[in-house]
Amino acid sequence: MNGENLPRAKSDMIHSINEFAVTEVADKVAGCASLYIYDTGLAEIRSLGIDPKMSIKGQGRQLVEHLLVKAKKLALSRVIVLTRVPDFFKKQGFSCCSKDSLPEKVMKDCELCLRKDNCDEVAMEFILRPRDNAVIPCKNVA
Repeated sequence: MNGENLPRAKSDMIHSINEFAVTEVADKVAGCASLYIYDTGLAEIRSLGIDPKMSIKGQGRQLVEHLLVKAKKLALSRVIVLTRVPDFFKKQGFSCCSKDSLPEKVMKDCELCLRKDNCDEVAMEFILRPRDNAVIPCKNVA
């Protein structure tokens, strides 16, 4: 998967460390992605990246699937992503949407972004269909 993550402050990374999922190959972190949940209940997959030197295929797909399952368990209904590789996310079931439909994202990140006037990212969404009897398990809670 080709692309580039936007820079994030170290303090932001430390604050959001529990939002991350990683893949490992030979005891080394090979990929990561995070699930950020806005106050409104909207969720965003962020910081998806795979070490290009790793020869194991499918890590990006596995990370996205893992985070979508997590979002569904949390009874969230919509997961978004802003990406420069929309074809990858289309293969995962995401569809294009308007950035105007993402005021939470625009207020949090886009207004501060150096590329806001020349943004090359595509907004996409995945609509989750929660079960009527969704149960949120409480295990491994710190």
